[in-house]
Amino acid sequence: MGIFRTCGSILSNVVTLGGASKLEHQRDLYEHEYKYYQHLHGLISECRLQVQSDLSALGQSISAVQQTLVSVEKIFTTTYKLDALKFDKPELLVNQMGKFHSSYSSALSAGFGGVLGGTAAVGAWGLVSVIGSASTGTAIATLSGAAATNATLAWFGGGALAAGGAGMSGGMMVLGGIVAAPMIFFATKKANEKTEQLEQATQELKDAFPELEQLLVSANEQQTEVKVYTEQMRALCDNYVLEAQTLLTLIHPKGRWSRFYQRLRRLFRLNVFTAKQESAIASLSNKTHALLANFN
Repeated sequence: MGIFRTCGSILSNVVTLGGASKLEHQRDLYEHEYKYYQHLHGLISECRLQVQSDLSALGQSISAVQQTLVSVEKIFTTTYKLDALKFDKPELLVNQMGKFHSSYSSALSAGFGGVLGGTAAVGAWGLVSVIGSASTGTAIATLSGAAATNATLAWFGGGALAAGGAGMSGGMMVLGGIVAAPMIFFATKKANEKTEQLEQATQELKDAFPELEQLLVSANEQQTEVKVYTEQMRALCDNYVLEAQTLLTLIHPKGRWSRFYQRLRRLFRLNVFTAKQESAIASLSNKTHALLANFN
């Protein structure tokens, strides 16, 4: 078979005036460059998946905060009249909780323009609202709508293009997936025409390397930064939920019965809360304010 294959190769080169050998050589060059492209592509994809995993974990912690705040908010608004409490009315705290609920809902539904969804979008909102700023220096937490989406994506892309980052397109690639590696399909029959196509495709791969290499640097930096901050934020959120649930149990030790009993005491102008419960409410107010200050 080796003799026949060699003879066939020689005959093919004779018929194509050396085109077959050129094609084979160019195909080897293309495959070499393509392997490097796939290597870069794989590394960036790994960064993207890790970033999404970290964001999703943070999003779950923030979702737990959101659910806890629903119960906390009742303490300061609908469940009791604020004048039944013996400390300053927490209008600022109620306002903070309202902003948190609104921003949380927006992040969950918008998903940053469809790039992320669910808890990952919530995690991205929570993270960038704390540490991110737009290219203008404006805190992303103060932006809304498309401006917030664009600034968020630019942050995950390593910053605005003008600042040397990958911009929104880089953020889209890091968060929402990498452009699929190009595949070359050959339909022509002439060897020389195929060689020219391969030469062009090989050059296109080479031209893409600088951008992908820069994106990989940005993705690695963002992955490291995201990991550090998501761990810090998760600890902050998880500790708050645990402490808040403990304080809520002190305030309402028997659930609905405690709330009913406290309403009756207020109706008869008796002290609604024990000293320990008042202390728990004050502590809950302080802890909630400290948590939400991170998001605002």
